[in-house]
Amino acid sequence: MRLIQVGVGGYGRWWLDTVAALAGEAEYAALVDTDPAALAAARVRTGLGADRCFASLDDALERVSADALLCVVPPAHHEAVITRALDADLHVLTEKPIADTMAASRRIVAHASRSKGTLMVSQKGRFHPWVRRFREALLTGEVGALSHLTLHYRAPLFRWGASGFRHEMADPLLVEMSIHHFDLLRALIGRDPVDVVGSSWNTPGSGFAGDTAASLRFTFEGGLPVLYEGYCRSSGDLTSWYGDIRAEGETGALTFIHPSLYLARRGADQQHVVAPRSDLARAGDLQEGQTHALREFISAVNDSRVPESSGEENLVSVAMLFAAVDSCHSGERRRIADYLR
Repeated sequence: MRLIQVGVGGYGRWWLDTVAALAGEAEYAALVDTDPAALAAARVRTGLGADRCFASLDDALERVSADALLCVVPPAHHEAVITRALDADLHVLTEKPIADTMAASRRIVAHASRSKGTLMVSQKGRFHPWVRRFREALLTGEVGALSHLTLHYRAPLFRWGASGFRHEMADPLLVEMSIHHFDLLRALIGRDPVDVVGSSWNTPGSGFAGDTAASLRFTFEGGLPVLYEGYCRSSGDLTSWYGDIRAEGETGALTFIHPSLYLARRGADQQHVVAPRSDLARAGDLQEGQTHALREFISAVNDSRVPESSGEENLVSVAMLFAAVDSCHSGERRRIADYLR
């Protein structure tokens, strides 16, 4: 697959390594970035000729032949980049979220439905093997009937990214990080959300214009309560990128604390607080999920099928995001379905 990557600085640099790791399955047709320094560094890193490095997407589309576009720019620019690529009959793999608003996300997905190209969102968390094992354990009843699930996330993002755009956003935690966790929750549980209520806030002197912490309660299908707590400017003990995840069931608790996924059974008490446990899986390198996502995209395009995490499917995760944002700002419960209309 011949790729045009738009956005090669910041997180785009991680994608350069992912594509390089899949040599023989994917290669660069062109690199695009408005920052000359980022473009020059990416050119050195990839060995791509100057004649295939561009400051604008239009120039790249005019001068090279490609199969697909990889969109790694800030969410506010997604619509312009993705629709332009779809109009050029390219397939598109984009970073999350689909766009910076629900309306723009719906427009992009509608545009893709009228186009020849496939649209997929790279939600790398859901593609890890341990995530599949977690869902299998829930769906096959290894913990009995579910009571509730929790995800706690804490990170020390005092300076988040080279460009600093996240520090100017209204909701940097939810838009830039929690969207990963919301999609991950759907993949883990195998159900979709119904509604959400919560609150968010900022830490004095955080260096962010928007809220860096949030506490949310989702209701998933079947009335399942899912509790989410995130803080991206923690000074204390941290979680992994995935967060600490626990599904409480009738006969046991399924727990992921990086790198271990384990099943704890009844047997603990106030004197012996550690329950009998069985190890189920271990997480690999975080970027492994990104490699799996790119392989899924290539495979879906080659087989002319809808990929996992297609644009249309991922709209539910985006609806979770913007329903959570609105609930935090208003204090009111929001129904997810209202954001999909």
